Amino acid sequence: MAVVFYLFSCSKTLVFPDTESPALPQLENAAAKLLWIGPEYKLAIHAELEDTEGITGVHIKNGEWKIDSALTVDNKTSYTIIDTFLVAKDVNKTKHLVEFTITNTKGGIIKGSVDVEDLSDKNQIPGYDPDLLPPEIEIIKPTVTQYLGFSGEPIDIDIEATIEDEAIASIEVRVWGESADGQPFMEEEIIEPDSDEEKTSYQYAKTFTLPSETAGRYQYIVRSVDESGNKKTVGGDISIGFPDRLYLSDAESEEEVIRQGYDHMGGSRGIGTLLSMEREGTNTFALNIYYPNKSADNIRFIAFLNNEKPFTGNNQSQVNYSLNGDNVIAMSASSPGNLTADLSTASFKLPVSASGYYRVTVDLTERTVRAVSYTPNINMNDAVKYPGWSDAKPWDYMAVTGTTVVGTADWTEKAASPKLVRDATNKYLFTGTFTTNGASSNMSLNAPVAVLGGDIWGKGWFRLVAARNNMIDDYGDLVTIVGPVGLSGGGANWGFSTSPAGTYKASYDLALQRFRLVRIEN
Repeated sequence: MAVVFYLFSCSKTLVFPDTESPALPQLENAAAKLLWIGPEYKLAIHAELEDTEGITGVHIKNGEWKIDSALTVDNKTSYTIIDTFLVAKDVNKTKHLVEFTITNTKGGIIKGSVDVEDLSDKNQIPGYDPDLLPPEIEIIKPTVTQYLGFSGEPIDIDIEATIEDEAIASIEVRVWGESADGQPFMEEEIIEPDSDEEKTSYQYAKTFTLPSETAGRYQYIVRSVDESGNKKTVGGDISIGFPDRLYLSDAESEEEVIRQGYDHMGGSRGIGTLLSMEREGTNTFALNIYYPNKSADNIRFIAFLNNEKPFTGNNQSQVNYSLNGDNVIAMSASSPGNLTADLSTASFKLPVSASGYYRVTVDLTERTVRAVSYTPNINMNDAVKYPGWSDAKPWDYMAVTGTTVVGTADWTEKAASPKLVRDATNKYLFTGTFTTNGASSNMSLNAPVAVLGGDIWGKGWFRLVAARNNMIDDYGDLVTIVGPVGLSGGGANWGFSTSPAGTYKASYDLALQRFRLVRIEN
């Protein structure tokens, strides 16, 4: 039996070729329409089926809307499909097809498709005023989303929000994430407002408690769906134990913190008791240091979040930290190599047993400190920068010069000039005191006059190594770096400054170019 199969969609007709037995079913007057009915979008399908052998089934499919529907027809010789499917709004106009697969009792199968006619621009309910806008969500809290978490105490996160709409259907609030050691966290709440007042304006407030024994990263969202199906989600990130800055402090006391060196001419630090640590990884920081391994050692690590800094005020003039703040950690006395925020149990040492130069690495995810010994590699053969120096016979001292230096009161070394004397165990380290008066500006360190060969202006000067704006720490803040410049006009052609006037305990490390000052007397 030869059968011709016609498939209609508006003005388009598909004609299938003649086919011999088994007999094929016929589908006529097929149509598919995308309709907007009230707040919903529906796909309406109409089709007429005929087959003298009896129709066994119809399979309807559409990939974009994930329609996959099978109808059992019970061997009827004619059958009319009238069906609707709830579908998503076609935000970007797309051509859609509905596919049909029809079988009969003799095993005949025919496949075809029909274009979907898009009538969704106009709502089918006269006068329907749709709500096309999603709910408005205003996050009031959290206002703080970064925490150090050094204490290990759980951290309360307040989620507070106002949700408004013509008709709120549901509100979902979720806080989730994972600690650095892989411990997951997830809490959520789903609310369906009951009263008319709550459906138009809902005030949400709840406290979620996050762990802080280890560092972790978390997220929070507030999501709302209205009765028209409009959705909106807002949220943010929460971090615990991931500071933006980390510093090493070797101040022996709180007094040294307050009285540490400050270069008032440059509005810069770097000549005191605090050293910035370079970020090496996501949560790892490192720096090179000379560790004296003495009873007075007081090594602490000081962290800052966001835009907080250790020095604030006009030109970094104010100290913005202490040695006992909640942003301070140090090595545990009972568990060397591990860090603790309980300073009553800290040793304030490094995990080594000898003095020397070390690469200190702090891992704030693991909360550990490591120190690896290294040998400084500096070229001391430059006779202009290091006149008369040899490893066998290093300098005995470095002179402190400048017109405001008591005992020198001039640009070059005098008999009464204060001297920083070479350390007994470290040939690169020089320590001593000096006193300033008046406007203490443009001071220098100098190689001993005896090794200059009479060239007091052309050799052995230690002054600013670069223009002030070019001397910055690991976080972009201005610091003063005193280093070898050779002749007096080398480097930035300018010396260091201190404020206020007084007597300073000083040390200079040739290997690190570290100048450390603490005012000990007014």
